[in-house]
Amino acid sequence: MTSPYPFPRLPYVRLRCTLRADAPAILPPFQGSLLRGAFGHALRRLSCAFGPRQACPDCALRRTCVYPRIFETRIEGDPPPFLRGLPTSPRPYIFEPGTDERTFKPGDPLPFDLLLLGQSADLLPWALLAVERMARNGLGRDRIPFVLDDAKAATPAGTWKTVYAEGRISPALAALQPLLPSGAPLPAGRAVLRFLTPTRLMVRGTLQEEPGFRPLVFAALRRALELAWFHHPGEPLDWHFRPLLDQASAIRVAAQTFRWHDWQRYSNRQGRKIEMGGFVGMMHLEGDLQPFAPLLRMAEVLHVGKGATFGLGRVALD
Repeated sequence: MTSPYPFPRLPYVRLRCTLRADAPAILPPFQGSLLRGAFGHALRRLSCAFGPRQACPDCALRRTCVYPRIFETRIEGDPPPFLRGLPTSPRPYIFEPGTDERTFKPGDPLPFDLLLLGQSADLLPWALLAVERMARNGLGRDRIPFVLDDAKAATPAGTWKTVYAEGRISPALAALQPLLPSGAPLPAGRAVLRFLTPTRLMVRGTLQEEPGFRPLVFAALRRALELAWFHHPGEPLDWHFRPLLDQASAIRVAAQTFRWHDWQRYSNRQGRKIEMGGFVGMMHLEGDLQPFAPLLRMAEVLHVGKGATFGLGRVALD
């Protein structure tokens, strides 16, 4: 049966970018964190009117500036239940690295996807310029320069449209239509949920190594609701989802094959390395899964758990 719960809709754009190395380069493992950080620095330098000494929370332009609207969205007014007391909202972007390669020769490609969620898609030209600038400024500890070779955007028809090539943004960008998560139903009675990148799922403050289906549903739904609240204004939202969680408890995890994947990233803000391990693997589900189809299809786009902005928690359904 279909779900009576009214899942939110969250339009998005997907950019497929290809950088090319200008010189020999060695990049750290799992490049999503590297790309996210370089993108944020480049976007701030592009958009900030006052310079690096101006703190965003105290800036008179914080409600209109491109940088906080994409990269550091402040919570203004009364937030939804799960975000009370926090200063910033979930970020409306996701980096998905396209390669595990760490060593690059001049001309070698560095592909990745950049997703812009909700109304941040309106700022796509700024995002493209920030990607171009971050490549030129250099990546990695040695700031090796790269070049933005091209960028394509996914279309609702399932094709790709070139929006950046030969050093300039294409006029086709103006006519780009946003996407919506797939509406495809799940296989009857059973499905396999694959965790493609390390997934950091917290339950009551504890990092999970073998999660159940119910906490996974809760994490995916909370992320979808909060992103829609902040980044798709006017979307009807229902915060009373306990019956859906009760339905999730009836889904059987027939088998699961998980392994823990450890990695570290360096935080410039904290000045230290941070452990970012998470589980990868597969969860075999059995039961009436159709009520969860819209949510799991959204999770394929939005990821699940902590670190989603730099590509953690990427899932796919079979």
